[in-house]
Formats: sequence, C-alpha cells, structure tokens
Amino acid sequence: MADRLVVFGCGGHAKVVIEAVLARTPNREIVILDDDPATHGGSVLDIRVAGGRELLSGFRGSPVVLAVGSNNARSKVMQWLGEQGHELETVIHPAAFVGSTASIAEGVFVSAGAIAIAEARIGRGAIINTAASVDHDCVVGDCAHIAPGVHLCGDVTIGARTLVGTGSVVRPGTSVCDDVILGAGAVVVRDITEPGTFVGNPARRLK
Repeated sequence: MADRLVVFGCGGHAKVVIEAVLARTPNREIVILDDDPATHGGSVLDIRVAGGRELLSGFRGSPVVLAVGSNNARSKVMQWLGEQGHELETVIHPAAFVGSTASIAEGVFVSAGAIAIAEARIGRGAIINTAASVDHDCVVGDCAHIAPGVHLCGDVTIGARTLVGTGSVVRPGTSVCDDVILGAGAVVVRDITEPGTFVGNPARRLK
C-alpha cells in the first residue's frame, strides 16, 4: 500500500518520529512493530503496536522508518532490514531546515527545529534531534545521534553510532571517532580518536 508506513520501535523516540510523519502527511497509515513482546497490543499516540519483526513480511512494499533510540540497537535493526530487502524511509519534520546542498541518506530522522546546511552529509540511520544544528561540511556517521540543542560547527566529523549529548558543542574542524558518548553539555575542542565516554568543558574521558 503506497501510503502505508511501518514504524519500527515504540519508545519515546517513536513518538517524536510518528508526530513528524503525521505533521507532513496527516492521513498516512502507520503500522508500529517492536521486538519487545511486552509492548505488543499497547499503543503509541493512539496507534496500536501490532507485533514484532516477524510481521514485516506481510508489509513488503511498504517503507520502514527507524524509530529506535539506541544507536547500537538502531544499527543492528537497520542492518537486518537491509538484509531482508526493506526500503528505509527518511523522515524530515516540516519545521526542520535542510539546505539544498546538504546530503541526507536513507533512514535518517531530522526533528523539528533542526538545521543541516551547506554540504553537510548525514549518514544512514542517523538522528538530528530537536533544535540541533549541523553546519557546513559536517559529516555525521551512520546511526549517530546528534541530540537536542547540539551545535556542530563547520567541518566537524562525527563517527558512526556516536552519541553527541544534549547541548554539546563541537568546535570547527574537529573529529570524533565511532562509538563515542559525549555527555550533555560537553565542549569538544580537540579530536577524539578512541571510543569512550567524554564529559565536561573541555571534554575529557570519563574514568
């Protein structure tokens, strides 16, 4: 069915994704699936959780949107969906701004008030969350999460599955490798080249 969308995930992030979908296409038919059997039969924004991934074969031809908040879990679901041949839909809230030269891959979610401009590149399955800004020439890796209120200054690189915590700032020209967690409010002033958790101003590894 052309106007049906399968939403994979039913937590808080799913609420934000579904709201963005309906803000753009209010009459879209939405089916929610989740791997946790305890959620089946429940609801998200008054939409019933139909079941688990075993039901996906019945919706072949309908695009799937990733609504899983955890970067690692989202990455695994995205890989599985690709192996099964399912199309991933990108969701951009109508109140977001994506510049004409920005590149947005499949399965990305861009939330309300977020900005991605001037040849920024956003990888598959990434999240650009509420009021985050991704400036010129930034690269955001697959399944990374740029949390609410983050500012990536120009020419920043964020690795795959990295979480840039709420309100963090990454200075121009700085790189953060794969699988890093930046705590809320972190200020990154030099490259981070090894996975780990970094907090503070300037950001330092949490021991």
